[in-house]
Amino acid sequence: MNASCQTLPPLYTPEIYDQVIVVPIEKPPLILISEKEYLELKSEVGYWRAMHQKAILREKKQKQTIKGQEGQIRDLRNRLFGKKSEKKSFSKDEGKSKSLNPKRPRGQQPGSKGHGRTKRPDLPEKEEVANLAENPICSKCGEAYIPDESKEAEIIEVEVKAHTRKIIRCCMKKGCSCKGVPNTITAPIPPKVIPKSPYGISIWEAVLLNKFHYCQPTNRLLNQYTELGLPISIGTITGGLKNLKELFQPCLSGWHI
Repeated sequence: MNASCQTLPPLYTPEIYDQVIVVPIEKPPLILISEKEYLELKSEVGYWRAMHQKAILREKKQKQTIKGQEGQIRDLRNRLFGKKSEKKSFSKDEGKSKSLNPKRPRGQQPGSKGHGRTKRPDLPEKEEVANLAENPICSKCGEAYIPDESKEAEIIEVEVKAHTRKIIRCCMKKGCSCKGVPNTITAPIPPKVIPKSPYGISIWEAVLLNKFHYCQPTNRLLNQYTELGLPISIGTITGGLKNLKELFQPCLSGWHI
């Protein structure tokens, strides 16, 4: 038989292609949880979702910050290590103009008239006599010099010195024999800020000014007094300030009104 006469099987067989092939699909395993666990997981979804959004925003801000810092670093590097296009031009004419018009120095100018020394007529004067160590004589003939007009010179000094006020109170006794009157009368003690304190008004004035006006620590003032020969304990000053507070109370109540 010739090959051309052989019959080939048909390309389409309706019996095979029309059949439906069922492939079994595996179902996912079921996990059973309680209602309480379900509600807890459901509530945590919103929390973690919000945390995720915050993390995204935080990362975005950090990226913007890093971008700005990188720009600043790049700008600084260009300023420090980059090429400088501006070139300073200097010519001979400019040098001459600068030398002809020099910059005026600050302060009082040489040759100008000054205002002189500041006069202080309100300061009290304490006269001191400066005598020569020996009577001068002429180096040629040996004749002594004759006193002439004195010359004055002024030196301003500040003298701070602690002292004790010794108050002598005058006492008077009666010269009659009358009854019902005191036998002696004594002059009163000068008033003090704190009656039982041995320190006068000047001490407490300095304490208040240094502490509240000049804003200086009290310990610094006490060290200064110690150097002047007047050691005062910090407890004495603290207790005195408490007593002074009561004296200022009427003023404070009047200001509030």
